[in-house]
Amino acid sequence: MNRYPLRVEARRDEPLSRWLWLVKWLLLIPHSLILAVLWVGFAVLTVVAYLAVLITGRYPHAIQAYNVGVLRWTWRVGYYGYQALGTDRYPPFTLADVPDYPARLRVDEPARPQRWLPLVAWLFAIPHLALVGALTGAATLVFDSDTVGADVPIGVVSAGVLIAGIGLLFAGRYPRGLYDLLVGIARWSLRVIAYLALLTPYPPFRLDQGEREPDDAPDDPPIGAPARRNVPEGSVAAPVTALVAGVILLLPAVGAGMAGGALLAFDRARDRAGYVTSPLWQLSTATAAVTSEDITIENADVWTRSLADVGGMRIIADSASGEAVFVGIGRRADVDRWLAGTARDRISDVTGRTVSYRREAGAVRAVPAPGAQDFWLASVTGTSGAEVTWRVVDGDFAVVLANADGSTGVSADVRAAVQVPDLTGLGAGLLITGLVLGVLAVLLIVVGGTALGRRHTGPPMPPAPPGGTSPPPYGTDRPTVTTST
Repeated sequence: MNRYPLRVEARRDEPLSRWLWLVKWLLLIPHSLILAVLWVGFAVLTVVAYLAVLITGRYPHAIQAYNVGVLRWTWRVGYYGYQALGTDRYPPFTLADVPDYPARLRVDEPARPQRWLPLVAWLFAIPHLALVGALTGAATLVFDSDTVGADVPIGVVSAGVLIAGIGLLFAGRYPRGLYDLLVGIARWSLRVIAYLALLTPYPPFRLDQGEREPDDAPDDPPIGAPARRNVPEGSVAAPVTALVAGVILLLPAVGAGMAGGALLAFDRARDRAGYVTSPLWQLSTATAAVTSEDITIENADVWTRSLADVGGMRIIADSASGEAVFVGIGRRADVDRWLAGTARDRISDVTGRTVSYRREAGAVRAVPAPGAQDFWLASVTGTSGAEVTWRVVDGDFAVVLANADGSTGVSADVRAAVQVPDLTGLGAGLLITGLVLGVLAVLLIVVGGTALGRRHTGPPMPPAPPGGTSPPPYGTDRPTVTTST
């Protein structure tokens, strides 16, 4: 059996506390906050490593050390917490290898991925991701009611940890076979993540259970044996500050970039008059009217006075039955008085071309002809291309679609449009701001992450001697499938 370079090992502590697992989630909050920052750095630095491999064919040594350190920290936290419940010894706050801690992760060989591997590594990993997702509970079972809702992960790990916790609580026992299974699933998960980060070759399709790797050499030191720690020298204040600042800066960078892109895309939908038109909605009701209510407008004069191409609303209706339809905009109180005691379908939600309704209580009956009412602020009657335009003012309003004669059974194809200002400048400004902040955030993350990585790295891999051989790059062979019994 070939020795896989990622070594995920553990040693179960005995005895384990009966009740500590109930509060470990609280004890792990500091680790969870730090790991959230470290994993953002892991993602950014992995992208940088992908680019480095594509361009230079080399995996930056400091990035490798940082990424391995994040996996190592994650494994210690998971082993202490709700991935294995294997120890009650609180995990240390360090990226470095701690040989005497009950959970340990290391990589025996420096990464040597092929240049083309970043382009297809995610594709090769799909079978592993499907299997590991089923084991770890990537799917969720949703419980939802009118008063409460919950998402419960479904998977071997969630069920196994719960069984282990109950066993500890009531019997003080942790079944050995269950423990070996949970460690094996964690080992497989970490192998897949390490492969996606190009730290290791393609992982085997194999659930290696138990504390030790199946191919450990007889002279390998026992797990958790006391050893001298490799404690890096120097302060971590500067690299940690840079990493945290980069992660924090990345949030507004992404937000500004997405907002800028959305505004530019929205601006492209404007016509020459500044209107942005909705998709075609097919509205129908067995009652006498379809309404859109709760339209509240405040401070409209501030915008319409300073911007000429703002404040217009346009509705276009085409009758689906051939009968004349009426579209009107009025104050909500006036519309409520007109439709008092009469059922109507009120638009509750619009998603793309799909419109949802909520039936207002009342009798399904005809109403007085809408065109004969004098409270409309804007209205139109027609069978095809009936268009009403209204310039907004402050107040509470409702839009009504009805048959021109007030009869029941309304059906029409409707499009709505609003008038918005030219958003090119604002969108471009936000997009450029997002890009600048993003570049600065990535630079800070790279500087901080690589500095932390150098503190926990060994000497770089020496070049192959003239005429000699070196370990083959990852990706030179096709992925192979192995099994174990």
